[in-house]
Order: sequence, then C-alpha cells, then structure tokens
Amino acid sequence: MTATIRARVCNANNTPTVPAVFWERFVSLSQDKSLPVVMGQDVLSEPLMNLEDVFELARNVVESGDMTVNADGQMLKQPAVPGFPQAFDGFEQFVRDFAALNNAEGITFTRDYCLKHSSTVATRLRAFTHGYIERYGMPYPGANAVFIGGRYRSTWIGLHNDSCDTFLFPLYGRKRMMIWPPAYFDEMALEKKSALNGVCFGHIDVSPYVGDATIYEVEAGEIFFIPAGWWHYNKLEALETTLTVSVGMFSHGTAQGFCENPIKAAIASSAGSAQTGAITPVPGGVFDSLADVELPVQVARFVDTIRDNSKIQMLLKLSANGIIRDRAVGRSAVVDWSQARFQARADSPLYLLALNEQAGLLFAAGAMLRVQELSAVRDLIGVLQGAGPVRVQADGDEVQNVVRWLYEQAAIDTFA
Repeated sequence: MTATIRARVCNANNTPTVPAVFWERFVSLSQDKSLPVVMGQDVLSEPLMNLEDVFELARNVVESGDMTVNADGQMLKQPAVPGFPQAFDGFEQFVRDFAALNNAEGITFTRDYCLKHSSTVATRLRAFTHGYIERYGMPYPGANAVFIGGRYRSTWIGLHNDSCDTFLFPLYGRKRMMIWPPAYFDEMALEKKSALNGVCFGHIDVSPYVGDATIYEVEAGEIFFIPAGWWHYNKLEALETTLTVSVGMFSHGTAQGFCENPIKAAIASSAGSAQTGAITPVPGGVFDSLADVELPVQVARFVDTIRDNSKIQMLLKLSANGIIRDRAVGRSAVVDWSQARFQARADSPLYLLALNEQAGLLFAAGAMLRVQELSAVRDLIGVLQGAGPVRVQADGDEVQNVVRWLYEQAAIDTFA
C-alpha cells in the first residue's frame, strides 16, 4: 500500500478527522468488511492515537485497580501490583516486575469498557467510528473498547472468536495473529466456552491447525480488522510487551437489550410509581385491533415514558458514534472565547430536542444538556453546522455556556 491519506488535525484541539477515503480503502481491502485486513501505517499520516494517549490510559486502569489480571494463563483474584512508572521508558520494567511479583513468566492486564478511564482515547475513537457508522449504521449496544497491556507470548484467553467486528490498534509491541474463517472449527470436537464477546476454546494446542491459518503480522501503529465470527489467536515466539486498544462494533443487540435501561429508568421515575386507580369497565364486544383498547391514563403515561427514554438513549448513542463511555470528556485546552472561531465536527452530530417553546435538550458526544433559551440555541446549532468556522456573538450567558459545553464534549472545534 503506497498511497498516503492525510488526516486533518484541528489546530487547537489535536482531534484527528479520519477522511472518507480511508473508509473507501477499508471497504475495498476487506471486501465490505467480510475479510481480515491490515491497514498500513501510511494510511493515516497523523495517527489516530499515539503512545502517550494509551500509556496514560494504562496508568488510569492500573491505578484505579479496575482491571482483570492473567498470569501465565491463570486469572488472579488478588494480584500484587507494582507502582506504575511516571514515564513510558519505565514500562518494560513495570511489566517484568508485575510478572515477578505474581511468580509468573508472562502477565496480561485488561479492562473492558476502558473509555471511562480516558477522555482523550474516547474522543479519538469517536472520530474513528463515525466512518464505520456512516456506511454500516450504528451498532447496538454500541462500540466497546478494550485495553490490553502486559508482556506475554499468546492471547491471554486463548483461541477464540468475537461476535463483533473488531479493530485492533497496537500502539506498542506487535501481533502475530493466526486467523481461521468462522466455519473452520464447526466439525471439530473442541470444548466451547462462553467468552465475554463470543466463543473461546481456551489455551489448546493450535499446532494441528496452523497449516490452515492465515498469519497476519501487525506492527505498532497499524490497524488490524477482524470480521465478526473469525477465530483468532496471537502467538509470538518469545515474550513481548504490548499496549493495545481493541474496538468492537456490536450489531447483534436485541429489542430487550435496547429497552432494558429505559424500562429501569421509567420504573424509577414518577410515572412508574403513579397510582392507576380503578380500571373503568369496558363493555363486551368485538375489537378490530388492540388500538381500540385504551389503557388507564397512568399506565399509558408510563409506556410513553419508556418510549421517550428509548428515544433519548438512541440520540445519546448516535451523538457519540456508538462509543460507550462513563466519564465527561473535559477538554483542558485554554481558549480565547472572544477571538476563537467555532465549527461543529462532521463526525460529531448535534441534536436539539424541543420540550416546549422555551426549553429543550441538547445532545452531543454521548452527553445531554438542558437548555432554557431554545430559539437562541437553535440558531447557534445552525451556525455551528454551517460551511465554515464562525465567531459566536452572544448577548446572554446561555449561548456562551452552550458553546463551552460543546467544546468540552469535543463536539465542536476551535480555529484561530
């Protein structure tokens, strides 16, 4: 692959934009996401993530204790953890000490839903998933990012597949991934175990199957795509240190899963605890459809609350390109608000929902803000989504606060 595809980086924000031509190349090479593919380092001249981003993610995961630790293929309930290094040049010694403290040769520490530990990585991955969603729709329940760090020879859970399309981003260390198509092991007498995102065979001897595997060498900085259902196993000849982020695009959600949280929220609301009172008798007769049957008023309001909560949840996910995160983004850059020009990011849709003539709900980057000056905010959204960067002239605090909030969510960019 020789073509260089330029990714624009906004001056004040350092949030990359993945150009459409990247996804056009991906669709072609993967035959519309049906085959594994390695996207070379020359595909993006500006990396989506850098080593410092993922090193900081690793720090937050380790220091929070919110991780799963595996030593030589065995899960540890109470691992001994050394102090995390202040700089990356101490990381190699850290993983060696980590293994030694637990009487192991190799060590792996991982965290599903890791984006709650890094607003920077969450923002960058949101920019990446936008192109996938434009072509294939928003996956539900969403896009889950997994952090993987350590020093090991092989995949810590063994030979497995995933029910999601997976993009693997090794930022330090390499992968030597053996890949088999989905149906390869169907007729083989291997014990299948349920894994978090698919099916796992565990640490079996893969040597009988190596001849049929396709081996992909993935270097740090490259992007490796594995379609849903394909079996894979990372097997290195010696222990190697890694810092990796894996992004799974889930499209196998159910209606029950979609509504589970909205139903819980409705139950906890005033609509859920409202007394129905006596139900008015209905004369016997013939109904042409259930539309002719009226629910008690309070029950109908409760059902409407579930429907409304479901729509709000969908807007939150759409505004974040499916990315799952639990922490506010919180950009820290200093902005000269009086001189800066602003523009909405193409990969961060903004949604404004009118509640009445004065108030509304604004959705951006997976977060929601109640606004009181609906008309002014409506005009602001139109200006921000215009053809070019603009200075925002605001007479009141409401619009200024909305602009600051949108910037903090990384939903708009600034230009000098």
